[in-house]
Amino acid sequence: MESRRVRGYISRMNTRRLIALGTLAVFLASMAAAQATVGVVSYIEGGVDVSRNGEFLDPDLIEIGLTIEEFDTVETGPDGYVEVEMTAPSAGSLVKVRPDTAFYFEGTPRESSRFRTTFQLLRGSLALKVGKLTSGESFGVQTDTAVMAVRGTEFNVDMAPDRSVLVSVPEGRVESQTDTRTVMAQPGTVAAIDERASMSAVAVEAEDIDLYREYWRGLRLEALKINARLSIQQYARQWDQQLPRLENAMRELGSHDEIFRRWIRVARGQADPPATGQAVRDKRALSRGMLELRAVLPVAERTFQTLVGLEEAYRDGYAEGPFMAGSYRNAAAFYRSFQADKAKMRRMLSAARWMIRIYRVIDRQAGGFPDSGGSGLMSTLPAL
Repeated sequence: MESRRVRGYISRMNTRRLIALGTLAVFLASMAAAQATVGVVSYIEGGVDVSRNGEFLDPDLIEIGLTIEEFDTVETGPDGYVEVEMTAPSAGSLVKVRPDTAFYFEGTPRESSRFRTTFQLLRGSLALKVGKLTSGESFGVQTDTAVMAVRGTEFNVDMAPDRSVLVSVPEGRVESQTDTRTVMAQPGTVAAIDERASMSAVAVEAEDIDLYREYWRGLRLEALKINARLSIQQYARQWDQQLPRLENAMRELGSHDEIFRRWIRVARGQADPPATGQAVRDKRALSRGMLELRAVLPVAERTFQTLVGLEEAYRDGYAEGPFMAGSYRNAAAFYRSFQADKAKMRRMLSAARWMIRIYRVIDRQAGGFPDSGGSGLMSTLPAL
């Protein structure tokens, strides 16, 4: 049986579920102005996609001058490249998004005493030049295994298809932290995090950083050639486990579209929030679905993006042979089903993050603590 769960995201949903999620999608799509602007596209070439509130932007809109908002997902294709000039937390920073990369911005609430912007790197490679920040601002990159915190520097974060990460710093210092170790990446030292989240410091002269990055990518590619079939099998099984949980959470939240309707204008800054009592009731009604969504979304999204990255290895012939376990005969069987629903999954994952964004607004009005930004939404790693 191929892809009983993945292929079934749309086909297995009954009419009531389709109406609930479809109605909610309409509400989400109408809220583009709600997000806080964090950057502006200053250069673009090749294939670049931007999804916002559960929908892809019209390709004709993705050009120089496009504003990038909190929770927008930016994805570059094999020939894609884009540069974003940051406007938050402070102007003066630049992000270069290399080919085959996917990420989104996330920030703490604007009313917080300390404001942090976090890049949630889902796959690929970023080069960042961070301008001078004030004492109340911070800036970082987060993956599923590590967080990188900076105050003003130039650095690269490369993620291989097996989820290993390399942090290199031509200028300045970047604190790279997993749940077991911290390494200070700086000229002369790079931080390497392998697929098991084990981090090490490697001595590399500043003038040799680009050469070492190429060498590291070559090593990860060779390892991938050997392990591609097993990796795809592992992540395919994980996707089949996480998708029903994600689907259930979305269905539960989709049944409360009247609550999302009530808070649309509030999230957009176009209306005053309802009374605290109403916020408490709305928060209580959403809590069950939101707890499940927040638990499953980090794993589901990163699993999805890993499978997108591993698809190239499959197409290059590195995943030949039968799977030893799971619902698929081989990598070809899995990717036939995965490809069919890929666009739907991207929209669903984007919509899920926007639901969390709305819930944060409700939570604050209900008297909850401000969300911690990147660490609170997409990871259990400690906040820096």
